[in-house]
Amino acid sequence: MIRTMIALSTAFLACALLASASGPQDGGAKWEPYKFKGNERYEYRFVTAPEGDNPKREVSYAIDIRSKSEEEFEVGWTLKAPVRKAEVGEKVLFGMWTEAAPALILMNPMYGAFISQVDLKEGEKMSLFGAGVVKVGAAETVGGRSGLTCRFFIPNEKKEDVLSFECTIDRDLALPIKSINYEEGKEKSRAELVSYKKD
Repeated sequence: MIRTMIALSTAFLACALLASASGPQDGGAKWEPYKFKGNERYEYRFVTAPEGDNPKREVSYAIDIRSKSEEEFEVGWTLKAPVRKAEVGEKVLFGMWTEAAPALILMNPMYGAFISQVDLKEGEKMSLFGAGVVKVGAAETVGGRSGLTCRFFIPNEKKEDVLSFECTIDRDLALPIKSINYEEGKEKSRAELVSYKKD
């Protein structure tokens, strides 16, 4: 895991330098993550795979962004999770999902930086300077929105490309409409858009 993070950090730095050296992007087929418009609400369903004594978990997560003025926004977050009676105690005060931050399940900001450098068209591919490769696949519809699927493959110790992260991007939205995190090729967590509303 540490080796993977170091490789990704190196690739991220290289991508950032390449982007700054190449000047302004054409923007035609690129995605700008986290570019919120305001007066919009994203609702997601998050699922984590069972691990050890921890059962499969499913929660709902929403982020609501309201424009208060040209320079000010008000942001609200909602996290709803089923909780067994025995778990209702101090953990409720601090949040039941502190061990797996919803934002990182949806998308690690480092991945967003990589995706923003890729032309979002089916069949497109970008090498991450030896740290892996991003491949753009076919379109799919999630939560009533359509987008292209981006898959991140990172080499393992045998130099084989292993699927590490997958997300589906609708270029009109600031967040992915679907994200899947993998560990050693197996699905670890999933986030899927349930609905998107813009006032």
